[in-house]
Amino acid sequence: MIYLDNSSTTKPHPLVVEAVKSALEENFGNPSSLHRLGLLAERTIKEAREKVADLIKASADEIVFTSGGTESNHLAIRSILSNSLDRHVITSIVEHPSVMAVFEEFAERGWEVEYLPVDKTGHVDLEAVANSLRKDTVLVSVMAVNNELGTIQPIAKIGKILESYPKTYFHVDAVQAVGKVPLELNRVDLLSMSAHKIHGPKGIGALYIRKGRKFQSIMPGGGQEKGYRGGTENVPAIAGFGEAAEIALEKMPDIGILKAKRDELAAEIKKLVPECTINSPDESVLILSVSFPNIKSEVLLHSLEEKAIYVSTGSACSSKKKAHPVLTAIGLDDKLHEGTIRFSLGWGNEDIDPSYIAKITAQKVREIQLLLE
Repeated sequence: MIYLDNSSTTKPHPLVVEAVKSALEENFGNPSSLHRLGLLAERTIKEAREKVADLIKASADEIVFTSGGTESNHLAIRSILSNSLDRHVITSIVEHPSVMAVFEEFAERGWEVEYLPVDKTGHVDLEAVANSLRKDTVLVSVMAVNNELGTIQPIAKIGKILESYPKTYFHVDAVQAVGKVPLELNRVDLLSMSAHKIHGPKGIGALYIRKGRKFQSIMPGGGQEKGYRGGTENVPAIAGFGEAAEIALEKMPDIGILKAKRDELAAEIKKLVPECTINSPDESVLILSVSFPNIKSEVLLHSLEEKAIYVSTGSACSSKKKAHPVLTAIGLDDKLHEGTIRFSLGWGNEDIDPSYIAKITAQKVREIQLLLE
């Protein structure tokens, strides 16, 4: 099996599975309980929090565990907007659906949401950022790495611009970035993460909240997670996230191995199918979006699956929708939208043969084109 859908989810690392299993079978106490089992569970959470913090070079007390990237995005955006008198917010037109959905809701409720344009490679226009900022801008939300294209946004440069607007909060959806690309947090106030994108378990994520920034939760409860996110902690998943974060930190220096495989795959596909369009910019580390003319991406996906090659038609969170907002945003011809697939690499792909994958892909593309003539 050649699994190339790692931007949708990753295979849990064996050490992660062991950490989750141990917490389920042995360390099952409630972290809020005062007896020994409760204290052991609390210690597990503390250790995992430190490991996640180390991954992004933050302090442990700046990490709040959530159920995943979507909740982290909602918790960040809703908490800031719901507790602000200012009603101007800025985001980009290529954000993840979980970010777009919450901003669309607030727009319907009267907030002024300004959507930044992107260029043909998906990069946010820095001049547009500077020109859009106002004294009443309460929040700027821009993702670190685009989940469909792999575009790395200029987060540090946006943060530099925001230094002149100290009251404006800066939220970064870093679900596709954490453990894969360096992150500069100097001016970032809120940052969303998800464990299952770095070979951890599903159903667990985290929100970084910069120390000293005022943050009022919309999820009060029993006081867990410093009162920011009520509810009994998912200790097994948190333990798995901590293990995954530790492994990701160790492996990050070797990410260039996977980057080279991605680049070779892009070159080989372009050589064998010259009429295809490579949507991902060269900088993309693990994601390769390719559009083929005169095919149906779903047909190609299943054709590759017959050869045990697993890919995606785009973002797994929006693959069942007919619209392709990210592809539209970068100006891709509408006729190419339905022929777009995404290859996304992860640990476990170090030994793949890009030439073989490209050869099979080209072969299947030609077969489908003949069938659809």
